[in-house]
Amino acid sequence: MVEVVVKSRVIKAKWLIDGQPDFFIAENKKMYRLKTQREIKLTLNGYTKGYYLNRKFFSLHQLRPLLRKIDV
Repeated sequence: MVEVVVKSRVIKAKWLIDGQPDFFIAENKKMYRLKTQREIKLTLNGYTKGYYLNRKFFSLHQLRPLLRKIDV
């Protein structure tokens, strides 16, 4: 299991994203970037919710099939 200390708290990764090794979704259902150890905010692009990962916009619909659950 991947654990990252962010601002003096431990964030446990629950989901990894295929093709985006620097990003993960934690147990608190927020996305984080490993390199900067910061939370990635949900963005509204027009009427579409999603995230910018490495300067490319991924809608929630596009991200869902890329998620891989971390088994312990």
